[in-house]
Amino acid sequence: MAVLDLNGSSVYSPIYEFFRRLLILILERSAKLRLITVFLFYFTQGIPVGLFFYAIPAWLAANGASTAAVAGVVSASILPWTLKFFLGFIMDRYTYLPMGRRRIWIIGAQSTIVVMLILAAILSPGAKEIWLISMLAFLVNSGTAFQDVSIDSLTVDIMPEDERGKAAGIMFGGQVLGMSVFTFFGGHLIANYGPMAGYLTAALFVSSVVVFGIFIYEREGERRFPWSDGDAHPRNVHIQIKAWKPLLINSWKAMLAPISLVAFAIFCVRTMPSGIAEAYHPGLATNLGGWTQTSYTNTISAAQFASGIFALVLGGRAVTKIGAQRAALIMCILVSVCAISFGLAHNHWSNVSLLTAYFWQIEFFATMLIVAFIPIAMRLCNPGVAATQFTLYMAASNVGRPLGSSIAAATDNMGVPYLMYFILASVFVVLSIVLWFVRFPTKAPDVVQIIEQNDPIVEGEPAPKIN
Repeated sequence: MAVLDLNGSSVYSPIYEFFRRLLILILERSAKLRLITVFLFYFTQGIPVGLFFYAIPAWLAANGASTAAVAGVVSASILPWTLKFFLGFIMDRYTYLPMGRRRIWIIGAQSTIVVMLILAAILSPGAKEIWLISMLAFLVNSGTAFQDVSIDSLTVDIMPEDERGKAAGIMFGGQVLGMSVFTFFGGHLIANYGPMAGYLTAALFVSSVVVFGIFIYEREGERRFPWSDGDAHPRNVHIQIKAWKPLLINSWKAMLAPISLVAFAIFCVRTMPSGIAEAYHPGLATNLGGWTQTSYTNTISAAQFASGIFALVLGGRAVTKIGAQRAALIMCILVSVCAISFGLAHNHWSNVSLLTAYFWQIEFFATMLIVAFIPIAMRLCNPGVAATQFTLYMAASNVGRPLGSSIAAATDNMGVPYLMYFILASVFVVLSIVLWFVRFPTKAPDVVQIIEQNDPIVEGEPAPKIN
């Protein structure tokens, strides 16, 4: 902008330029903005999860829905999350680079969530219309799964190495807080005013962050809207894969690297403690411990909330300070020690203090394991196929839950339930040995090196400009 002096000539206004740059929110140039963005997106991602995984099922059960009906709604909510593997391929292959590599997907995903929640409020199906509620749960969570993959990919793309530990804590802590907050408030709104109030409030929360997503930029010089001025950033242009064949080839090459296969195997068993806990601990607490179901759920929800707060405030910083691999090693050793100790103490499983301590420990370790492993997964990602590769690592984490549940069921049926904890400890001893001897990358791949590998510099031609 220019202002006129007394002679009519234009004088550049440095004050205007200062405020203009201050109001233009560019993720690339602000560490605080990047961390705030990750928190807001993950917090809103927890809202549909809290609504359809907890608040709506509780309302259905209170209104006479059968266990099978409630399970059907929850299953419909979970289904889109199992398709994340394909979403990563789609996002790496198709995007609109002038608006940034991931932002168009984030805005689209969040807008889908808002529209589907408003549709749910308009239709407002009753407790007996299970098929309609299931369909709405699937649609809302489809948008949420798209958002999850796009935010994960944005984090891999935009976060420098020294922020990734903090980002891991904020990612998981933010989602847990969003889930906890809306499980509580959504449950009260639905109980007092009906599900329409829950749907509309959720839509209001998410839509406020959609506006935020519209007004940020990933990198300097990009467009806010498709019709705005701006161009694709050179960095994104050079790593974007424009055909399916190289995308598939590069994805397989990245995943089949020996270090990547080791990481993939670790992720496959990472959630075993949670699988065992979800399958066996409710019965352990109520049958052997003499707890009420409410006492058990209150204990678990408090442990999850406290673990989420810790991950958000201190967990990421601790992982950054200690180092991601060292933090993961410590967590694996602690899981092993606690599992062995709890298995050996099986004659005292009716002790309330012992059960409470172990339930809190397992929730804390489960939270901190993912906080520690997320930076490792990010560092292994090739920038050109980051969405696909990171999604595969996150999808592998789903394997541990059914594996842990199966071990719990088998050992309990054999009459030796304490054996599951010895098996769990053995698995995590192996993980500890792997983490002791294998050296994972301590920083992410240099995008300049990736570009030079794929687009070698020829003498006499200018090198691509990377900001």
